[in-house]
Amino acid sequence: MFTWLKKRLFEWADRHQKREIERLHQEALRLKGEVLKNNGGRPIQLSPETHQRLNELRKNIDPEVLKRIDLLSDAE
Repeated sequence: MFTWLKKRLFEWADRHQKREIERLHQEALRLKGEVLKNNGGRPIQLSPETHQRLNELRKNIDPEVLKRIDLLSDAE
């Protein structure tokens, strides 16, 4: 019984996490569009220090997830 419950809990958590990632991805796309609109269609320019700090933070994110939520990548 506990194995079944554990399995169901992990499945629920996985589904919930995937839905949240998708929601955040959609929000990121919306915000990126808003930034581009407000910046004359140009992407924002980061200082070298800010770019380095963001690269350090990226090391802790799964690369596949990062591809989906990356605000600095080309627009889809």
